[in-house]
Amino acid sequence: MKNNSFYALAGLLFLGLTAPDFSKKEVHLACTVVNCEKVDSLFMFEFNGIGFSKIQSAPIVSDKATFSLPIGSPRFLYVGLSDNNLRPLILGSEENVALNSDCNGFRSAQITVSQLNEDYEETKKTMNALNAEMKDPAAIDKLTGEMAALDKRKLEFLEETKKKSNYLASIVALNTYLSFQNNRGTYVDEVEYFANEYFKFVDWKSEYLTYQAWVYEATKTYATALGSVGLPDATLKTYLDNMLSKVPKNSRTYQLALGGVMTALKQKNNGNFPTYAKAFVEAVKPTDPSLAAAIEKELKMASAFMIGGEAPDFTQNQPDGTPFSLSNLRGKVVLVDFWASWCGPCRRENPNVVKLYNRYKSQGFDILGVSLDKTQDRWVQAIEEDGLIWHHISDLKGWANEVAKMYGVSSIPHTILLDKEGRILARNLRGPQLEEKLREIFGE
Repeated sequence: MKNNSFYALAGLLFLGLTAPDFSKKEVHLACTVVNCEKVDSLFMFEFNGIGFSKIQSAPIVSDKATFSLPIGSPRFLYVGLSDNNLRPLILGSEENVALNSDCNGFRSAQITVSQLNEDYEETKKTMNALNAEMKDPAAIDKLTGEMAALDKRKLEFLEETKKKSNYLASIVALNTYLSFQNNRGTYVDEVEYFANEYFKFVDWKSEYLTYQAWVYEATKTYATALGSVGLPDATLKTYLDNMLSKVPKNSRTYQLALGGVMTALKQKNNGNFPTYAKAFVEAVKPTDPSLAAAIEKELKMASAFMIGGEAPDFTQNQPDGTPFSLSNLRGKVVLVDFWASWCGPCRRENPNVVKLYNRYKSQGFDILGVSLDKTQDRWVQAIEEDGLIWHHISDLKGWANEVAKMYGVSSIPHTILLDKEGRILARNLRGPQLEEKLREIFGE
């Protein structure tokens, strides 16, 4: 599972390995490696809901490395050199597992001793084949009876897997979705059906989901699909909350489910993202405060890019040298206007901004100009020449302006429109688009 680029690898826990004690009931993973001359250790990771936490290291001696952990319920773990060079495998219930790999490519490592991992690969092939058939547009257009036959095969496969392994069955359950055409019941449309029935066969209280990476994958797929059909944010949140309410809130399964949801919403730039990111922080804070702190930091940065997110506060100096903060304007609709005296398009746009300011200022509209100038005199002169009678700040660092960097501004003019609570309504509106949006907010 590849780590999403939005998140830094956080909350790493490093546990050094001593020589394994084969007298105790343990799982032993024996690794044989080649092309590892430049490294002296392998690492074992677990997935924490957004990235990978390092839980063990094993020294490489004569092209061999061994990991040990207590026997228990099966769970996904990952072996390799870094979070982008890993081989996933299931460990926990088998005492001896073997793996062969090239250090240049752990993703293609071969697991040579493990019936459970062999069964998993076969289960995954069948599961993926069934789901691919359902996703095929040609299959969707087939007769209802043929889709019913596919539903029947999925259910039979789920029951067969239960007889073989409850652990593998928990994975299949996460991936068993039956056709709306044959199972709609009283649902009005397929969106409502999907939202309520996608996880019909999942036992969210199962111990097998506690370290189950497929929880993340399944909830990410679920949130991505619902986030792609144009639902109002409030409706989407209702569906997501209903799904998450079935997951034990203080469980690690809940953490994985939240991770999938918030990753999907981040990728969709959905306004619900901050809500679930904050919930994830609260879920992991008791056990992994460093991970929580890292996500809080990323959340603060990311919210500057999110429509519906709360704009991070900032403070810089006004032309007279006194500090002024964005939060000083809370309670007003605010246009944060990134510009500079040397920016021709900015100066040409200024008369339109002045017109709109004068039209709506009495109704609670205000502007905060953030200048990317380097020279105080030119900045002040441009303000006076263009009649920009609103608030202005700058750190006079040009393109290195700290606020511009915080908000990811790479070209000017650039605007960010905020509501009275400081949430982002729109980015980069100007000219007729800005005028139309303000008319929508304030009326004529």
